[in-house]
Amino acid sequence: MKKEKIKDAVAETSGTGFNSGQCRRWLSGIPYEVAFWRSYYRNKRSMKQLFGWSQYRQECRLDNFDVASYISGLGVVDPVIVDVGCALSYAFGSLFGGKEYPVIYLDPLAPFYNKILDDYSLDLPKIKFGMGETLSLVFPADSVSLFHIRNALDHSVRPITVIWQALIALHNGGVLYLNHKPNEAEHEGYIGFHQYNIDCIGGRLTIWNREERIDVATALEGYAEVEASVTDEGRIIGVVRKTAPIPADHPAVEEGNRYASGMLQTMMTYLHSAPASVSYQLRRGAFSVGHGFMRMLPTKLVRRLKRIVTGK
Repeated sequence: MKKEKIKDAVAETSGTGFNSGQCRRWLSGIPYEVAFWRSYYRNKRSMKQLFGWSQYRQECRLDNFDVASYISGLGVVDPVIVDVGCALSYAFGSLFGGKEYPVIYLDPLAPFYNKILDDYSLDLPKIKFGMGETLSLVFPADSVSLFHIRNALDHSVRPITVIWQALIALHNGGVLYLNHKPNEAEHEGYIGFHQYNIDCIGGRLTIWNREERIDVATALEGYAEVEASVTDEGRIIGVVRKTAPIPADHPAVEEGNRYASGMLQTMMTYLHSAPASVSYQLRRGAFSVGHGFMRMLPTKLVRRLKRIVTGK
């Protein structure tokens, strides 16, 4: 990370406004992501691998966090539990201390993922549409007990906005649980959705890319406690616990509205542009073929090829 090129964005993390450039980069990453999951579900070998580590209809186990004790200690009859940016992994368990609770699977690419489920006639829960940057528009304030985000926060248009939106929707004492590979944008060469890195630097949860670096605990000071840790496998864990209500006049409260409006406008202009539309469809075809081919190769060879392409 070249520190001289990275600005300290802590002061700007709660009211950034909408960045159409970030949004356009995110939109351009949709073909890659949809092709990735369709290739997984099309290939029997990869499907077997996927559900080999899936916790669907099993006891929910989260690294470095006793989720069963947390849920049982809430004293809530029907806790609202949401798997944000779930894609089609179904990695999040639905049993907590042996008791099953309904899990809401949420993803902005829900229409594409549900089409894949229909195409392959799979008896799996359908995905609810929703963006991390607009969580407070999907869920009422102070209503959610647990947000789970695994390998998805770094795929969002702006991760710190997702965290603020989660805080608004969480009830006091509610938890946002994060589990991610470190510095994915660096490893993936900033391709597709991979525009941000998540790391634990000096014991503190940090979000960064080539333009900015955000210390999450500092950004949320006064409203949440943030615990950061690293698993034995090197995964970055963040447990963000809401400690105070977000005031109605806090800039983060309007952030969801700004993103919903900005996203719609950017999407319309993006798709109306002939070059952007043609480029989108070309990438869609290329990634469909590419992911399908890669899925037939041995995993070690795929990783080697990826290192060659990204230079990592």
